[in-house]
Amino acid sequence: MVHRMFPLDLVQAQRDWNRTYAALERRPFRTVALRRQLQRLSVRLASHPYWGTAAGRSPAARVELRQHVRELQEAEGRLTDQQERILACIREWVAARGETPSMREIGRRVGLSSTASVAYQLDRMEQLGVIDRDPGQGRGTGRGIALRW
Repeated sequence: MVHRMFPLDLVQAQRDWNRTYAALERRPFRTVALRRQLQRLSVRLASHPYWGTAAGRSPAARVELRQHVRELQEAEGRLTDQQERILACIREWVAARGETPSMREIGRRVGLSSTASVAYQLDRMEQLGVIDRDPGQGRGTGRGIALRW
């Protein structure tokens, strides 16, 4: 299946909704707070501007979003501790600066001294489907990294 490129905030809202729904299923207590949170997330999902675009108007778009997020959550469960730290580093960097960090910057933040080690971990993460990378970018740069969520 070819994945649409969903906005990161929409993917995060769907992930939060999935997590809240799972928590509601597991816990018979605190249901009022969880139901309120689920309702707020449902409104956030339904009112997202993406649904007003041509791609978002497709009847299959919402199903594809749910499937995409499920696949990403499964892939996240297969990450090593090192890969989780790299992913967290990339997310924090993007949130703060609006661009992805270079391999050296990733290495410095997670304690890897070799850019080859960073490249290996990024390759593995790409194979798992957690990130996408632009093959046109140079080997020493992490700028071609695209988060899938």
